[in-house]
Amino acid sequence: MKKIIIFLFVCLISPALLFSQYAENNEYRITRNNLLEISVYNEPDLSKVVRVSAKGSISYPLLGEVFVEGLTAKELEEKLTSLLEMDYLVNPQVGVFIQEFSKISVLGQVKIPGYYELKSGITVLDAIALAGGFTERADFDNVILTRRDDSGRKTSFTINTSDISSEANRGIDLTLRPDDTITVPELGLVSVVGQVKSPGRFNLKVGMTVIEAIAMAGGLTDIAAPNGTKVIRTQDGKKATYTIPVGSILKGVNRNKDMLLKSGDTIVVPESFF
Repeated sequence: MKKIIIFLFVCLISPALLFSQYAENNEYRITRNNLLEISVYNEPDLSKVVRVSAKGSISYPLLGEVFVEGLTAKELEEKLTSLLEMDYLVNPQVGVFIQEFSKISVLGQVKIPGYYELKSGITVLDAIALAGGFTERADFDNVILTRRDDSGRKTSFTINTSDISSEANRGIDLTLRPDDTITVPELGLVSVVGQVKSPGRFNLKVGMTVIEAIAMAGGLTDIAAPNGTKVIRTQDGKKATYTIPVGSILKGVNRNKDMLLKSGDTIVVPESFF
């Protein structure tokens, strides 16, 4: 159920709503790779389109290298005005417009994979929402965030979005940086063996339980011992076995004991000897 809530939460956030919230609550701060249009009234030689370097600076006529990273457009207007009127112009009127924002990539099991503009305050879950939300084959628990540090070295983090989707935990959702890549992996397979009509391996789906997996395997045979059904799971290199009372669940008893499956789980339905 928790996974289904996460799926719906991310899919239902509208990109337009996200950006309107940013516009209202966050004034964008310039970062590397942004493309800036700078205009100075009545000074065509000082009206330029410049890209912010990896060092967070721009090269600007008369002034040379100017550090701009972390400033808002308004703050940069004020900075350039101050620098120009110090030695060059009387009462310059400077305008700054951000033509291109930095990019992030959202790949894998999202509905609209691709590149997206990085605006202030966008987090991992926000970016996934911009990409249309998770597909039904998305592995929520192992989302990978890849970023470069200041030396250019790549670092990867594995993020369990189940842990950050609730309102109480939104504070631990990571804020994205320029050129970050989010990769949502595909859910793996589960195996159903023993006394089912069509044993085999099946694609794991969001919120799939033991009962649903057995149904995908054609249901129980006539000689199955359903209450002895086991789920074998390997986690952190260790095997764990869980007994699931499938017979009771199918009769409407102990429904809360139906178990959510994870990639790689094996369901074993034993044979009845009576």
